[in-house]
Amino acid sequence: MNGHIHGPSFDRVIDALRSVAVESTSQSGEWTKFHCPVPTHGKGRGDRNPSLGVKYDPRREKTIVTCFSRCDQDDVLGVAGLRVRDLFDRLPDRTPSTYRPLRQHPPAPSTPAPHRTSTAPADDLGEVTGPRRRVATYTYTTVGKDPVGQVIRYATPHEHGTAKDFSQRRWDPERQGWVAGGFAPVLYQAPIVAWAIAEGHPILVCEGEKDVDRATAAGYPATCNAAGAGKFRPEHAEQLRGASHVVIVADRDLPGFQHAAQVYDRLQGVARHIDVMHTASGKDLFDHLDAGHDINDLRLIRPDQLNFVRQDPARGGTGPRRPADMPHGDRTGWPGRQDLDWGLDR
Repeated sequence: MNGHIHGPSFDRVIDALRSVAVESTSQSGEWTKFHCPVPTHGKGRGDRNPSLGVKYDPRREKTIVTCFSRCDQDDVLGVAGLRVRDLFDRLPDRTPSTYRPLRQHPPAPSTPAPHRTSTAPADDLGEVTGPRRRVATYTYTTVGKDPVGQVIRYATPHEHGTAKDFSQRRWDPERQGWVAGGFAPVLYQAPIVAWAIAEGHPILVCEGEKDVDRATAAGYPATCNAAGAGKFRPEHAEQLRGASHVVIVADRDLPGFQHAAQVYDRLQGVARHIDVMHTASGKDLFDHLDAGHDINDLRLIRPDQLNFVRQDPARGGTGPRRPADMPHGDRTGWPGRQDLDWGLDR
């Protein structure tokens, strides 16, 4: 690969194409060349010479994919399991007058998927059946869109599912490139968060970047912190100061509820109104939306219910507090479903 600096979309496209196409050993300037994987290429005879070119356009923060034998771009992307939006480093800017959802995905089929994604030990998933692949790169920036860091998601296929893991790298301004290691505690999708605070729109706080990207694609301002559950720091909370309404969407497992309690506690006195919700179905917001639910189907978790998962300082940080530590059953001042109709999906 050449020495040019590329954005996250380039890595995403290259990784996807390497899984379905043969990369050429000889490159051409800025172009990374592949044998085109489209089945109808050359009238079904295949690509004898590497006709598919990939290069990065830093001005538009976009990756260009071109078959010089004129195969349709959608056909190339389809074979690689990519969408047009995957060619861009980030979603296009949305102003208050244009922030609208993309087309909703159809509900997920009711039959269970044959494979599952898991962070469980590899022994639980059986033997490894394929190479570890990068499946997503999430770029964190400042409000002014200067790069800060990236979270890279990997998947490794096993006999009984797919194991996921993550790595981080940070932007080095002196080298003008990415280097391995953690980065400053900035919120994901910081420009959208700043816009939502200024406009008084509610903001979803999710556990992971995949959920955030799905929410923003559906038209809802959303964010998360890097490294997932339990890593929401005071610096993250401060970036939500002045928010009129924050909705914390808890993953439906113990770490997810504990994370929601941590975020809720750290936003006290920072945001004007804070709700904690969980999904109507599935583990997380991505599953919730994939199942055909919308934002108004999220279920409220009362503040006192969070005591079941909070860690008790008096016991050295182990074990939950008793629910009697705070009054329960009081919903005074807590909104019903109708208050979640944000008006951004019309």
